[in-house]
Amino acid sequence: MLQEAIKSPYVSYEYYQQTFSGKTITEEEFSRLEFQAEAFLDRITFGRVKGLPEIPEAVKMAICAMAEYSCQEGKKTPGVRSENIDGYSVSYGDTGSSGKSRSEELYQIASNYLMSTGLLFRGGVKRHDCKCGHHRF
Repeated sequence: MLQEAIKSPYVSYEYYQQTFSGKTITEEEFSRLEFQAEAFLDRITFGRVKGLPEIPEAVKMAICAMAEYSCQEGKKTPGVRSENIDGYSVSYGDTGSSGKSRSEELYQIASNYLMSTGLLFRGGVKRHDCKCGHHRF
């Protein structure tokens, strides 16, 4: 079993504002959105981040980007494709311009930051995985 060196949350609101330069998420919303992004990241990295001695910058940036995406998506009216306020015109239909699911969008965002870290690799990664002898590399 992996020894968990990292504790939640992975990213603070101060980091989001100062380092990531985020302006979309309010301090009240941040904790919930960070937690959701962290859970998704742990799933796609197979829990490897919790076993690291410290959180890599790429992970922090990915969490911020995914949280910001979730915030923006949460503010959209479900089913509305476009809206015109002056003439009050609303078009309904598929809101996903790319046709991707929310999980696919989040994975794409995370992979922009994590692709070269080895954290997304589905096989064993010697520097990230179990050091207890269960895996032979």
